[in-house]
Amino acid sequence: MKKIISVLSISVALLFTGIANAEVKIGVIDVMTVLQNMPQRETVGQALNKEFEAREKSLREEEKKASDAAARLKKDGLTLSSSEKTKLNKTISDFENKAQAFSTDYRKRESEEVGKLLAKIQEAVKNIVTTEKYDIILKAEATLSASDAVDITNKVLEKVKK
Repeated sequence: MKKIISVLSISVALLFTGIANAEVKIGVIDVMTVLQNMPQRETVGQALNKEFEAREKSLREEEKKASDAAARLKKDGLTLSSSEKTKLNKTISDFENKAQAFSTDYRKRESEEVGKLLAKIQEAVKNIVTTEKYDIILKAEATLSASDAVDITNKVLEKVKK
């Protein structure tokens, strides 16, 4: 019985030693660098600016009205009637609400577009993983230190440029 346990123990130890000595290919990617250097990023920015251009122009006009209303309230606040103060405060409040809605909508659309770009980056990483047989890909932000030998950022950038 002791012989069987000894043989099994040695076999298991050799098995784990073989696994421990297996070479693992690791890559590191700086996703933000790829995202910032993608040519598609500029196109997305231009499309978003075009999409929100009319709304931004309208908001600028309302900002001027709200600014004038705030200046009038500050200057003539003590002499204005209650209804006039209410009207000026409403102008300011309406602008603030529209500005907040604009900001929220813009950020939402920007997030959607960035999500599409991140999907392209993910696809490029998967392609590199399969063609070059990587076992693990880590984000550069998640590593304390990595040599240039394991950095695949430029490879991914080249893939997404195609």
